[in-house]
Amino acid sequence: MDDLLHLQNKFQDYLQHANNQIENLIVGTEKVPVALRLMIYGNAYHARLLEALESTYTVLKTCLGEDDFYQLGHDYINAHPSTYRSIRWFGDQLPAFLKAHEDYRDHPYLAELAQVEWTMTLVFDAADSTVLGTEEINHLPSEAWETLQIQFIPSVYRLNLSWNVFEIWQAISEGQEPPEFVCSAAPVTWALWRHELQNYYSSMRKDEAFAMDRVIQGDSFGMLCEGLCKWMDEQNAVIRAATLLKGWIVSGMVKNNLNRML
Repeated sequence: MDDLLHLQNKFQDYLQHANNQIENLIVGTEKVPVALRLMIYGNAYHARLLEALESTYTVLKTCLGEDDFYQLGHDYINAHPSTYRSIRWFGDQLPAFLKAHEDYRDHPYLAELAQVEWTMTLVFDAADSTVLGTEEINHLPSEAWETLQIQFIPSVYRLNLSWNVFEIWQAISEGQEPPEFVCSAAPVTWALWRHELQNYYSSMRKDEAFAMDRVIQGDSFGMLCEGLCKWMDEQNAVIRAATLLKGWIVSGMVKNNLNRML
């Protein structure tokens, strides 16, 4: 068993770091010498990782073009060899890589586009959860609202983006000509979630983004209303909080844990 583990570690070291120390452990033939055998495996491994990136970042590939995308893929693989048992998670560092790498950091919209595509996969793969319905929340007694605890379903994510990458993403996903990349005057907050096997996304006003953050942090409905008073008076804050909650429920974003919400 130790010999097998040693061989596996050497082979992994060759695939990830081109360490040729494994050559003396491989049997070659006249037709297929050791170097050729290792090259075949190495190329196949590299190609599989590129396929994984291509599958996740389809819109980014379209924006860059095939040659530039594959160059990006090679650069990323060399900088971030796969460390996961499942290839599903390979590519998680690509947005940060694009943001920091000298060849790409002057084009910050690429990092944001990659961030959207990666987050979309997280949204789709998130655990299922029963959502809260409007009928159930409508039957809450009035005294329960002050301490009401809201919880979003696992597929809810939020992003702050400065570029019109969702517009680009949607156009390319629908096979249409994308618009030019445009930077907004201020970052825009977006919510992403899955409802009935369909991914959704929506931009949010500042008060809604604030409210969503407070809910994620565990604030009660009463505390949420207090926080919204920085934008409006107390009465309108209560109305706004109730309106936001209803919108989240209708969109299928709120987890049905009503017994624990009270």
